[in-house]
Amino acid sequence: MSIHAPLYSLLASPASTSPSGITTLSLPIVIAVAIMIAAAICASFLAYFARARRIVRETSAALSAIGDLNARFIERVTPLPVLAANFTYRASSKANFDRFDLNEYARSCVLEREYWFASEIEARKLRAGEYASYSNELMAAGERTIGRSSDDRVKPSRYKKIEQRLFYRSILARPTPIAQVVTTVTYTSPQGRNSYRKHTEWGFAALQSHLQTAQAVRAQRSTTTYLRAQERRLLTPSLRADILRRDASRCRMCGASASDGVVLHIDHVVPVSHGGRTVSSNLQTLCQSCNLGKSNRFSG
Repeated sequence: MSIHAPLYSLLASPASTSPSGITTLSLPIVIAVAIMIAAAICASFLAYFARARRIVRETSAALSAIGDLNARFIERVTPLPVLAANFTYRASSKANFDRFDLNEYARSCVLEREYWFASEIEARKLRAGEYASYSNELMAAGERTIGRSSDDRVKPSRYKKIEQRLFYRSILARPTPIAQVVTTVTYTSPQGRNSYRKHTEWGFAALQSHLQTAQAVRAQRSTTTYLRAQERRLLTPSLRADILRRDASRCRMCGASASDGVVLHIDHVVPVSHGGRTVSSNLQTLCQSCNLGKSNRFSG
């Protein structure tokens, strides 16, 4: 049977006659004819618009300009993958878990991989900067070329509308930097009955800010002020007692002792401010008067 048999049989079905004697087509035939006409009209419109788009693509100076612009910038503004990292810490006790500073731990982890994070952040910022240049050139190209081209085969109003739509659809996507840095601390009780977990997550802006904070803290810790404080903290009660015992609890300058009613201090022979270290060989017992007289003006 021919593939057109169903349609043929439909068209060949007997027509009905109205009371006035006028022959009318059956309802299925009317519907079929209407569908065929609608399909033909749709196909005609689609063909027209496809032809119009092809003509605009081939003749538009604006589309040619954005094509050239995209070719120059595509590799420089293509979005990079999500900057992702995960850090996990297992707390040794519930108290340790409760007072654990997630942000501080995350900053220390990021600082350990500082070069990688810094370079990845910079790469994404660079793409954002390149996109700003792309946007500026794009705007200038649009103002200079959109609506300046035409073709006799397409109505001017239709040409411009198609041109604008194709131009804006051709704009490259903005390379929005995205980061996902997740830091987690967990604790499980010795018997395994209770488990605890908390986490923090940084986006790109937070990662940038925390890295800068970590770098600033590190810089501060490397300053002379910090190093002096560190040295002074090394003078523990135990070390103090060792120096007093070694010096027989007497001032190394005047020989006075606590039995003489003086207050004894442990002094840095080479002052901390001059680079002196908190070690036994650089410590001595001085009475308050001698220590104040010596201050940090000289060593000895």
